[in-house]
Amino acid sequence: MKLRLPIKLVLKFCIVGVLIITHNNNAYASFVQKSIELSADVEVVADVYGNESRIRALWISPGYGVNARHQQVAKDLGALGVQVWQTNLLEALFLPRGAQSLRKIPSKLVGELIQKISENGKYKILIVSGSYGSVPALRGAYAWQELKPKKRSLIGVVLFSPNLFAEIPALGEPPTFVDVVKVTSVPVYLFQAEKHSNRWYNPVMTKMLQKHAPVYTEIMKGVTSLFYHRDEAEATLNRLKIIAARIKTIIPLLEKHDYPLKPVQQISAQSKSTDSGVDDKIKPYRGKTKPQAFALRDVNGKLYSVSDFTGKVTVINFWATWCPPCVEEIPSLNRLREKMKNKQFQLISINYAESPKQIRDFMQQVKVDFPVLVDPEGKMAKQWRVIAFPSTFVIGPDGKIKYGVNAAIHWDTDEVINKLNKLLSQ
Repeated sequence: MKLRLPIKLVLKFCIVGVLIITHNNNAYASFVQKSIELSADVEVVADVYGNESRIRALWISPGYGVNARHQQVAKDLGALGVQVWQTNLLEALFLPRGAQSLRKIPSKLVGELIQKISENGKYKILIVSGSYGSVPALRGAYAWQELKPKKRSLIGVVLFSPNLFAEIPALGEPPTFVDVVKVTSVPVYLFQAEKHSNRWYNPVMTKMLQKHAPVYTEIMKGVTSLFYHRDEAEATLNRLKIIAARIKTIIPLLEKHDYPLKPVQQISAQSKSTDSGVDDKIKPYRGKTKPQAFALRDVNGKLYSVSDFTGKVTVINFWATWCPPCVEEIPSLNRLREKMKNKQFQLISINYAESPKQIRDFMQQVKVDFPVLVDPEGKMAKQWRVIAFPSTFVIGPDGKIKYGVNAAIHWDTDEVINKLNKLLSQ
């Protein structure tokens, strides 16, 4: 029995069981659907934008599927003469949405998909993806090399703010990267959002990629996340208008590189990861225990300067208004502050890379009873090794970090209050 995509609420017309013409209600999209049969009885359906061309872009969707922005850029790129094949591999494999599922996609299937779309070298292939979709993108390129292709039909890989972490690290610890980062040899072009939190680990990742691959990095100034609908900054919307043309411009740059048709070195079987660093409750902190001092202004311009954390229990919360879990935990942080009043306790939040106006507008809608400090470039998050949002540190009266949480939790529970009171008693 073949795996097939769930039926969509669209009008379909099949030609010889391969081509499916779809009338899509999304105003941004105009495409046809084509199915690709792979081994292991897997069938992948691609939304194809643009007319026949010598270059086909295989666009692997990130963990939460294709949205209107992905579709618009695919349509624009198709109109510029690069035919785009946009796929949702998680749907094809009946895997749940999310980063962990993207790490589980068999690399051999992606390699085979590249070979099929290229029609054994007839067409040049450019792989496009971003975020955690970057993992199957690079693994697929590696697996395609393992198929011993006779032609250098793969142009390279274009990644948007890639998350190539093997797992989310525990708070305060540096990340590790998936094995394929060390053995990639095809050309790679990175579009890195300036305000994305993974930007700070881009140099480490790039250095690893450059061991065997030509790598280019372009910083998208003012952008937090190009394809995230809540990022409506002017810089982001302007970048979306030109990104298709930019992708086409860099294709000749990637094409000029010769790279080995065979993998440069073998790696072990696809490693497993568990996202074990993501917390569901307050946990002992395992990173460097001395907190970084800071001097930042709050949304109203008042300067907060903290160089000595001794004598109090201090909770430092890193967050952003565009982060739903961050917003969800604000009421419990308000209640925590209320329950700890008249004690040697302080709660300070540090907003990640947003303007005071953005934060003030948000605070007109959501009640925030604690100081909100502004970190316009996100540099404080880098210094505290924050990757996920929200991330919260608990500092004891001795001035050392005792607990950390890199997820949203309920901060006013008996468990949390008891831990804080115990710190105060020490």
